Amino acid sequence: MGSNSRPVLPELGVGVVYSSGLEPLLTESPELIDALEVEPQTTWIATEDPNAPYLLRPDILQHIAGLPGRKLVHSVGTPVGGSVQAHAAQFPLLRETVEKLHAPWASEHLSFNLIKESFTGFFLPPRQTVKGLAIYVEAVQRLGEALRVPLAVETPVNYLRPRIDEMPDGEFTAALVESADCGILLDLHNVYCNERNGRQSMSQFLSQVPLERVWEVHLAGGFEMEGFWLDAHSGAIPEPLERICRDVVPDLPNLKAIIFEIFSSFLPHFGLDKIRCELEKLHELWALRRTRSMETMAPHPPPTLPPPTGVGPVEWEEALGRVVIGREPSCSLEEEFAADPGARLMKELVKEFRASMVVAVNRLSCRLLMLALGPDIFRALLEEFWSRTPPHQFASTEADAFADYLVAKNIRIPQLHSILAFERATLATLRDGHPRIATFNVDPLPMLRALADGVLLQDPGTPGQYEIEVTQDGPFRIAGIQPES
Repeated sequence: MGSNSRPVLPELGVGVVYSSGLEPLLTESPELIDALEVEPQTTWIATEDPNAPYLLRPDILQHIAGLPGRKLVHSVGTPVGGSVQAHAAQFPLLRETVEKLHAPWASEHLSFNLIKESFTGFFLPPRQTVKGLAIYVEAVQRLGEALRVPLAVETPVNYLRPRIDEMPDGEFTAALVESADCGILLDLHNVYCNERNGRQSMSQFLSQVPLERVWEVHLAGGFEMEGFWLDAHSGAIPEPLERICRDVVPDLPNLKAIIFEIFSSFLPHFGLDKIRCELEKLHELWALRRTRSMETMAPHPPPTLPPPTGVGPVEWEEALGRVVIGREPSCSLEEEFAADPGARLMKELVKEFRASMVVAVNRLSCRLLMLALGPDIFRALLEEFWSRTPPHQFASTEADAFADYLVAKNIRIPQLHSILAFERATLATLRDGHPRIATFNVDPLPMLRALADGVLLQDPGTPGQYEIEVTQDGPFRIAGIQPES
């Protein structure tokens, strides 16, 4: 795409980031959802095969492809704001997803989540300098070539205090997209967070970025935590942001989609009725698009790049990444980050994301731990686990690591190790499709059903030798029962 041209993209309309809990809306209110945006890596399973480290579930992909509406692909595993490249095995799987969903464009985050030591557990802000730009432009171009569709980069949230040795947020974004010749996914809630948290104002940011490159807008809700406004994807769009959007949308001449984001964990509390209300708001915004033609817009001047200065991007990423995963500062830059309230906040958010992954996969064993030991002791176990083990990118490997920790800890809770073994067998069968047998010394079904309902049985049941066959199709079935006489 040349600087004076742009790809011909279809107008998709209003959409939502896909999660299975939203599917009733597709049946009950199909007129509200024109498009579904898919985050592919959230459906993948990490394997133990170095030649094929990720498993793309064709059944899930086929199911999503069959849902109503157009599809978009929003990668969450190959961010373009870092110097450490994502595993190359992700690229063909992403391309396959793009092709099977017939996505007209794809997007990725202008952030980083990998350092030499490990995965960081959270999208972290890039180094906003000329040296950083050179690295990130190359990453954008590499990903675009791999996916073979037009690529947009998402404007990031940044909880760190502004630095005098970095480019302003808007100028940095403008320089990147102009140099990489790509589109913009304008996450207006991210820009709103940045303003509320003391970085660049929304008006300054929007005056600096080339609005004609905006193909897609993200909107979401958040909440306050430790003096910050979080990009939490937790619910309703803030009213001040909604008012700002009414002025911004008409200035986006090439806008093709407005997408609402909400994490699946917030769905039960927020509810589908309120999501309908948010989607109705987005349709009102969509109706305002392109009321001012591109020809009437003032030309966007190219940014003036400052000379290279200060901390290099590799040093930046390593220091910030180490701090947020809980490593003790070992240099002056790490000490600087450790003193930044934004970095301390991200350190806590990394923990929350790690906890959510463990609980999502090892649901029954975690529930048993909380019921038997109490939430405070369970949290203490997680804290000790986090201090010993770096984050993992996929929920399956994070849950496996926590299971290893619990086994080594040898916590003496009746049936804990049997339930852990059962959950690990389930995960292993999802990876390779081979059925497995999980064994118990009491009848497991009453216990498992009670844990699923959040209840700890005081009577463990009839002792004996019991087996559950774990199959890929599920649900599991009793393979054999031999009670003790």
